[in-house]
Amino acid sequence: MNSGLIYLYESTFILLSIRIKNMNKQREIRSTIYDVASKAGVSITTVSRYINNPDSVKNSTGEKIAKTMDQLDYTPQGNAGSRANRSVGRVGVLTPFFPAPSYVERLEGIIHPLRQNNYEVIIYTIEGVDQLDEYLTSVPFTRRIDGLILMSVKLSDEQHRTLKASGLSVVMVESDDENYSRVLADDYRGGQMAAELFLKKDYFPCAYMGDLNYDLPYSFQPSESRFKGFRDKLFGGKKEIKKTMILKSGTAVDDALTVFSNFLDKNKCPRAIFAMSDVQAIGIIKAAREREIKIPEELAVIGFDDIEGANWMELSTISQHLKDSGRIAAGLLLELMNGEGKAIQKTNLQVSLIERATT
Repeated sequence: MNSGLIYLYESTFILLSIRIKNMNKQREIRSTIYDVASKAGVSITTVSRYINNPDSVKNSTGEKIAKTMDQLDYTPQGNAGSRANRSVGRVGVLTPFFPAPSYVERLEGIIHPLRQNNYEVIIYTIEGVDQLDEYLTSVPFTRRIDGLILMSVKLSDEQHRTLKASGLSVVMVESDDENYSRVLADDYRGGQMAAELFLKKDYFPCAYMGDLNYDLPYSFQPSESRFKGFRDKLFGGKKEIKKTMILKSGTAVDDALTVFSNFLDKNKCPRAIFAMSDVQAIGIIKAAREREIKIPEELAVIGFDDIEGANWMELSTISQHLKDSGRIAAGLLLELMNGEGKAIQKTNLQVSLIERATT
C-alpha cells in the first residue's frame, strides 16, 4: 500500500492514519458533548435529549447538564452546514476486517474523492462489541473527525441513538441500515450467477465455502445472502447442494486451505466449488494443487469480490466493484458534510461475473 501510511495506536483501537493533506492551520479545540456527559456524570444520549428537549429529562439532571455546559463553554452542534464551518479536515472509516484485501480495495475508492477535497482519512478497526461501544461513545464526540464511513458494521438500537446524538455525518457500506445513506452490493444475485455458471457447464456435484464467523453481533456478513442465491438458483435448475458439501472457513488463505484439505481427507473432490470470497478461493486452489488436482479440468473454482489477487491467479469470480462502492460512499459523505445530502439514499451496485481460467 501507499508508503505514506503511518501506523498509530489510540486506546484499544488499531488506528491507521492515511495522510492526505498537511494540516497547515491550527484549529480551535472546543468542548464536545462527550466532555459534557463525562463531567456531568450522565450518558451522551441524556445530554442530547436535554439539548433537543429540556423537558425530556429530570429537572435536577437538566440543571447539572446546563451548569456543566456553562463551565465548559459548550455550544451544541448544529446541522451539517454549521459543522462544515468548523471542519477538522478528517474523515473516519470504521471496519471490523481491515486489512482484508476487499476492504483495502474499497478503501482505495474512498480515499481518492476525499483527497481531492483535502480530507485526511483515519481508519479504526474493531474486533468486538465492546470496542464498537467504546468507539461510538468517544471519537465521534471529540471533534477529531467531520464524518464517518462504517463498512460492514451492525449497530444496536442504543449504538444508533449514540451515533445520532453526535450530529456526525455518517454513511454505511455493506450494511443495510435504513437509518443511514448506504452503498450495497447484490450478494444474492452474485450467488445466483455462480450457480448459473455451474448449471451451464454441468459442474456437479458442487460445494460451497462460507464464512465461519457469519453471525458476528457487530457486523453484517454477506456469506448467507450469497449462499441463498446460490442454493435457490441450483434448486430452480433441479439441482441441490448436499449438507456435506457446505463448508465454513475463516477468511484467510490458510484457513480455507486447511478446511478444504481436511474435507478432501474424508470426501471425494467435488466437480466445482463456490467460495464466498476470493481469498478463500485462493486457499482452495492451493489445497487442490498440493494434491495435484487439475483446475478446472477436475475442480472448477469461483470466488467473490474480484480483488487484485484474483486477476493474478486467473481466478473466476463475482465482481462487486469494490473501488466504485468506496467512491460512491465517499461522495455521499461529502454531500452530507457540505450540507447538500439531506435525504437518506440507498445505492445498490450490480454484481458481474468475471470468468477466467479456474472455471
